Amino acid sequence: MLLSNLDPERRLAELERAGTATASGEAPRYSFLTAQGQSATPLEQEALLGTNNLVEMSFLDRCRVVRECIGRIRVQAEGRRGWATGFLIAPGLLLTNQHVFPNGEAVGASRVEFGYWYDVAGQLPRGTEEFALDPASFFVADEELDFAVVAVSARSATGSDIAGRGHLRLIRQTGKVKKGEFVTILQHPDGDPMRIALRENEVTRVEDGESVIWYAADTAHGSSGAPVFNDSLQLVALHASGRIQRDSRGQYARRDGTWAESLEGLSEGDVIWEANVGVRVSRICESLLTLARQRFPTRVTTIEAAMDGGDVLGRTVARLKDPVAAFQPATAPTPEETEAMADRTTQPGAGMIGTALGNDGGGVVVPLRLRVTLEPGAIAVSPAMSPEPSRAALPVLRIEEEAFELRTPVVYDGLEERKGFDSHFLELPGGKSVPVPKVTAAGRKVLAPLLDGSGAELKYRHFSVWMHRERRLALFTAANVDWRKRRKTVEGKSTARKALAGFPPESNFAELWVDDPRIDARHQLPDAFYSEDRGAFDKGHIVRRDDVCWGSTYEEIQMANGDTFHVTNCSPQVKPFNQGAHGEENWGDLEDYIEKATKQDAEKACVFAGPIFGPDDRWFRGKDEAGPARIQIPRRFWKLVVVAGEGGPAAYGFLLEQDVRSITEKEFYVTDEWLGALKPIGEIASLLRGWLDLSAVEACDQHGAVVGS
Repeated sequence: MLLSNLDPERRLAELERAGTATASGEAPRYSFLTAQGQSATPLEQEALLGTNNLVEMSFLDRCRVVRECIGRIRVQAEGRRGWATGFLIAPGLLLTNQHVFPNGEAVGASRVEFGYWYDVAGQLPRGTEEFALDPASFFVADEELDFAVVAVSARSATGSDIAGRGHLRLIRQTGKVKKGEFVTILQHPDGDPMRIALRENEVTRVEDGESVIWYAADTAHGSSGAPVFNDSLQLVALHASGRIQRDSRGQYARRDGTWAESLEGLSEGDVIWEANVGVRVSRICESLLTLARQRFPTRVTTIEAAMDGGDVLGRTVARLKDPVAAFQPATAPTPEETEAMADRTTQPGAGMIGTALGNDGGGVVVPLRLRVTLEPGAIAVSPAMSPEPSRAALPVLRIEEEAFELRTPVVYDGLEERKGFDSHFLELPGGKSVPVPKVTAAGRKVLAPLLDGSGAELKYRHFSVWMHRERRLALFTAANVDWRKRRKTVEGKSTARKALAGFPPESNFAELWVDDPRIDARHQLPDAFYSEDRGAFDKGHIVRRDDVCWGSTYEEIQMANGDTFHVTNCSPQVKPFNQGAHGEENWGDLEDYIEKATKQDAEKACVFAGPIFGPDDRWFRGKDEAGPARIQIPRRFWKLVVVAGEGGPAAYGFLLEQDVRSITEKEFYVTDEWLGALKPIGEIASLLRGWLDLSAVEACDQHGAVVGS
């Protein structure tokens, strides 16, 4: 079709006369495209009539405008930590999912951060704007529609005004997208810098009687609370949930091409999302206004005005068409608005966001003013655009909530009563104790002391930890492993990871690690370091969780499980080193190998492990609870395995770096793949800077026998 021959108004009139315009949705869509003074470009008109799948270049400009209203939410409340996306839908009001904030109390100390994306040079911004959330001022939520709206504090930590960011418009009418079209999602998956799902997001289901739309997501997953746009960058839905691709056995598809039996240890970005669900904006509008009238009636006028116009896109269009009239108020400002305007005029450049619609300094700079006028909306409600029917008979179709968030697992109190590592665990001939590493005089100087003055050993269920006071990580650990007492069910209860953590079986929660109150917090690297490290590190167990989750009672097993989630047992490890499926012959593989070897022979074992603290370890700039933190990251780790041999204890020492290969052994002997990692225990001792004496373990080192065989 030639653009010169395209006459959408005549085409729509013909469809209306034929009685098909309402069913096709073309009439309301054309009205949306010409709302608030904007023009429907020829290409948009072709797309409307189904003759072109391209988008205009202005699509990118519109993305740059709307992104100012979208932020990453740092979820931080009692027992919860995680990430989500949210966006401003009225002055100072943020929309996200109800499963992110089930109620006002769940907001806690959560915050929203704007401006977090890579620039054209691939660099992160030097400064972003972070605002506290204020549920006392406004909070409503609808569990059925999975949305929550919470107030944002008026000013950021640096004094920026939240109203100056503008808002995105929630259009109350239906017809903004149809099956077979594509949607675009601006999101902060896993708390990452803003990303855009541009294509492979085809709408697969839009039904008049349903409160949600479905869209495929073959190459990009969604993020809880993200805005879902049509090709004209109009909001069509709030992303709420998704379904992970599965095979015939129910295994989850991973982005690296493998399949996972469970979601343990995985994040949103690790899996392939085959379908997503978004709650329709029209449904949200109806419920939001009802809830606001009930709880915060003074806010209703502002919310209704925001739904009718004055949003960042509408303001940008108005500014380009008439720079003078664009910001003239249609009604007199309220006293609160007048006061806010006065505050802003005292700050040079305050209350405006310079949105560059070009690639360099020659682009158009569109100032997005703080003031929101309350003029009626530009879209008239015609029979083809009638409001949605009542929600009473409309089902909400859900797939699977993607609530990848951090929650505290079950952690037992009474730490002072734990017995810790048992040096007589192996039942050696003559009642001899297990040879163990001994902390030297030099080593004692670097240990973090217990606050009660009783020493430096942190005793847990079946294991102990000694902390390095300056490096804030374990100097070494000692664990008792007994696979003979490891069972899938105890006392009728599952000992699976989620069950021991106290999480629902189908949840996607990850464990929020906790500090140990027995030593000073400054000697520990808190969970925040790992959850806010820009995805750099896994939280690597030094004492493997499965190794110590054994016992005669469920309480004993659950206690050991919870104890492993103290940050004293954690060390920063990159994913290819920490997780067996993501690397070759790595830390995770070695742990699996030791499990298979000891399990097959029904052996007990004592396992000692720790990082190599090299003086040349590279530094990493991250965060802890107090703010910025600069931490040296160990690049090598050691592990000693001691078992009962025929004539006494037998010890095996391993030294691992990240570039190792996979392992397939089924019993405890060292094969060719691991000969490179097998080191004399004396060599490992020489790297420990005199802080540990491994001579007792070295006496039964099997390195010579293995290498010489």
